[in-house]
Amino acid sequence: MLIISSVVLSVAIALLLYRRLRLHPLASIPGPKLAAISTLYELYYDLVAGGRLPWKLKALHEQYGPIVRLGPNEVHINDPEFTVRFFGSTTRNRLDKYAPHQHQLGVPKSTISTIQWELHRQRRDALAPLLTSRRIAAYTPVITSKLDRAAFQLEKAKRSGEVVEMRCLLWYMATDIVTEIAFPVGTNLLEHDDIEPSYYRFQKKGQSMFQWFKHFPLLWTILKSLPPSWLLKMAPDAKTAVEWEITNKRLAADILAGKETTKESTAFHSLMSSSLSPPEKLFDRVWEEVSSLLGAGGETVSNALSTIIFHVLDNRNITLQLTKELVGAIPDPSTIPPVHTLASLPYLTAVIQEGLRLSLGISSRFIRVEKNHATVYGDYKLPPGTAISVSSLLSNFDPRNFADPERFWPERWTEGKALCKGGKRQVLTFGGGARRCIGEHLAQAELLMAVAVLFRRFRLEVYDTCERDVAPMYDSLLPLPWEKSKGVRVRVL
Repeated sequence: MLIISSVVLSVAIALLLYRRLRLHPLASIPGPKLAAISTLYELYYDLVAGGRLPWKLKALHEQYGPIVRLGPNEVHINDPEFTVRFFGSTTRNRLDKYAPHQHQLGVPKSTISTIQWELHRQRRDALAPLLTSRRIAAYTPVITSKLDRAAFQLEKAKRSGEVVEMRCLLWYMATDIVTEIAFPVGTNLLEHDDIEPSYYRFQKKGQSMFQWFKHFPLLWTILKSLPPSWLLKMAPDAKTAVEWEITNKRLAADILAGKETTKESTAFHSLMSSSLSPPEKLFDRVWEEVSSLLGAGGETVSNALSTIIFHVLDNRNITLQLTKELVGAIPDPSTIPPVHTLASLPYLTAVIQEGLRLSLGISSRFIRVEKNHATVYGDYKLPPGTAISVSSLLSNFDPRNFADPERFWPERWTEGKALCKGGKRQVLTFGGGARRCIGEHLAQAELLMAVAVLFRRFRLEVYDTCERDVAPMYDSLLPLPWEKSKGVRVRVL
């Protein structure tokens, strides 16, 4: 019986392999045979190789050409024109998300994880009023107050001569901003005179585990089922995060129940007053929705700002040109102009755009599924249901779009198409199309105001930091620098 079972299993495996390699609609797409057979190829580069899949994809395209079969039912395409046409168009909005990755972030009911394009549009429309450009202008006092707290830390470091690790400081600032806007109670991480690094350590540890949660989403179920006391025994650094979540869940439940609260404008209020159906307003879904804003609003802003700070300080000419523009536009460094004024400064906006390009935003690939129509690419006809992916690493660093792509070169955004042929459409830091990052306006406002404050109020100097400390090296959904990085450290002169 055992022999028969073994034979049957062997035949079944052989037939599966033959089908995927010879009979599958994607069989003619070039690429590694192991990738065509199984998703274990992806798992290897995510886990065993430590998050190096985006860089492996670059090598695969150099070997096989612009289209590569990356999985049994996935192709990856590295073509600037295709990227804009398929992913960047806001009119082509009927693309589903990749179902196997729905649970990778632990918030499967949120807009960012929604599979079906129809449901995604409904959920996004309900959340969008909270993050329009008009609403962002109303959040200026919040951004200003959190920036002032970050500036307080820099002033203190100036007096003491201590070195400041900017990634942690800016992550706390961005987290304080998004939680103050979206939640009943903000994190207030910068309200203490001394920065407590435990929350930062906990978040960094969680980020480093992303690939495990992506491939084994059951880990999310286990983690969420743990009593807070157990979690704190396992991870003492989680104390601030756990206490903050308990408080906000209680207050959010009051909001959803229609009770009066001390804070009348949060993401929970916005969602409850929307036209979403009653099932969409149940507590678990709404909590996941708002929590996804926290996940997206901290590290991405911190990483972009850290990248900008290093490269500006690493090039004296850039430092002088940026400072000159800021001094001319901001006579009084203690009073920062409104966002729309800062957005009109050409060199400041070029510096920020270049920082966004190099910092990538999301380093994992963007995967979409056209479920109703075939997609034609060159001589290939990809059937409906094919997973089609692109990557910010390949697009943002594509020499066909950006001359000398690894160089921090703000002038590429001010001196015409010779240095930047693709324009902003080829920068995938905020994604593209109908699923483009909903928090883009808030992030842009934070970046404009933060860079203005940092380089108008302070003289900074890089301390024991090199380009490897900001260059993307590993993919953990968000890009990570080399493993020995101590962050982006500066002295305040």
